[in-house]
Amino acid sequence: MIAQQRYSDAVAMARSFTEAFPRNGAGWKTLGALLWWSGNHAEALLPMQHSARLLPGDAETHSNLGMALMHAKRFDDAVKSFERAIRLDGTFAAAHYHLGMARFRQDRYAEAQASLLTSVSLKPEYLWAEVEPCHSILLFLYSHDASIDADTLYAEHRRFGREIENRLTVAHPSHSHLEDPQRRLRIGFVSGDLRNHAVASFLEPVLERLSKYAGVELHAYYNETVEDEVTVRLRAHFKGWNSVPLLADPALADLIMSHRIDILIDLSGPSGLNRLQALARKPAPIQVSWIGYPGTTGLNAMDYCLADRHWLPPGQFDRHFVEKLVYLPATGIFRPEPTAPQVVALPALATGHVTFGSFNRLGKINAATVRLWSKLLQALPASKLIIAGIPLDDQHIKLSQRFDAEGVDRARLTFHARGGIDAYLALHHQVDLCLDTFPYNGGTTTHHALWMGVPTLTMAGTTPAGRQGACILGLAGLDEFIARDADDFVSRGLNWAARLDTLAELRAGLRERCRQSPSQRPDILVAALERALRRMWTRWCANLPAESFEIPAAEFVS
Repeated sequence: MIAQQRYSDAVAMARSFTEAFPRNGAGWKTLGALLWWSGNHAEALLPMQHSARLLPGDAETHSNLGMALMHAKRFDDAVKSFERAIRLDGTFAAAHYHLGMARFRQDRYAEAQASLLTSVSLKPEYLWAEVEPCHSILLFLYSHDASIDADTLYAEHRRFGREIENRLTVAHPSHSHLEDPQRRLRIGFVSGDLRNHAVASFLEPVLERLSKYAGVELHAYYNETVEDEVTVRLRAHFKGWNSVPLLADPALADLIMSHRIDILIDLSGPSGLNRLQALARKPAPIQVSWIGYPGTTGLNAMDYCLADRHWLPPGQFDRHFVEKLVYLPATGIFRPEPTAPQVVALPALATGHVTFGSFNRLGKINAATVRLWSKLLQALPASKLIIAGIPLDDQHIKLSQRFDAEGVDRARLTFHARGGIDAYLALHHQVDLCLDTFPYNGGTTTHHALWMGVPTLTMAGTTPAGRQGACILGLAGLDEFIARDADDFVSRGLNWAARLDTLAELRAGLRERCRQSPSQRPDILVAALERALRRMWTRWCANLPAESFEIPAAEFVS
């Protein structure tokens, strides 16, 4: 029955068996597996719990239970099940793999990385698992690893890019698009985040304006089944909308080619829901990486990456990108929350001490970041630290223990669980200065903090992910908050703590400063983007290779 995929009949037989022999663990294990294979993931949990109780020494049983618990979003319990499976069989690759995925969802990045690497060493095909390939997750985790330098990080991205390219069985097509530099261009966007997501928030102000340009026609290739009110709004800006999560990579590439897309813009890079294996087939004559991932795709099939001078200073990052870098006035547009509360006075003036804050996800607050922040907190013994967005479970206890190991008393830390947008923004009223994470900086959180009058102290890194803070602050003219190294980070923190009047004055005028930043001036960015796309196309029509170039804001400011 299983071989014939007659799951309903097999499930019925397994149910009968467990009713007749309720103490038989193998029967419950079989029933749970059959329910899982047939897509009844929630229903599979109870039989898997029974089997784990009756078969305490069976590693596979505990791993199966872990998968069901993960589906129920009971990640702590899932981790315990996978860890038990590994204690029973340390060579069980599937348990290491799923443990890595569970820890990844808990934002326990260092542990997730270790588990996934172990799973791949035992079973290399997990790199390219059909449902959740871990190659893209590993790249994401490497970007958060302070022990991995920029050259090694690029080499890993390039290695995975070559793996994708080596798996292709067809050569790049010969595109026969009409080589007219002035004609209307078909611009495609590939993304799994055209919904309530940070990528969509940066993209929407651009689409609103770009869709009105007569010289372009926009097409979407949406790689997710979830649709919400943001999806509905975004859909209105596209002439063509294609839902593609169920399309295989060759079929997606064929679809894009059939639409004769001139320039294809990837908004995912090697992040979740990416379609790099389709883009590696070069379905469009020009392919561009933008917004969704701070780094290279590693693919020869990608021609350009959109950037700005503050994020990737010209000449410093060319060797870390397969793509040619194209410099715009800003990398993206931040749109503040319309319901954001008003900025309040600097809290330190009333409390008598500086309160630092962090609103970054837990996975970014690694050991190196804790060590850096602790140096500043120790240099300012009266200062406090608010850390928001942290699950109020054993994870915040472990985090406080890491600070304690660095000499920072638990009483100086305040933790807040993730809450709604209004509560999150209002919490900035208690913060004088935010502290950035490294080597993976904050992005949206840094924008939100600026809008709430709170600058972020950042350390400019040597990787693309480590320069996001420098980019946002640099575009706003806040270079005094960009440190060169750890010592400079502490020195600048002390300097601002001694200049509270200046910090209070800056806080009061920060929203207006943000409004003047290129990151909040979509008309300028979109005009530059349209000109950049036209220049890419003109070069292709002239049979010229991709090249780095800049479209400065000065060309659009009167």
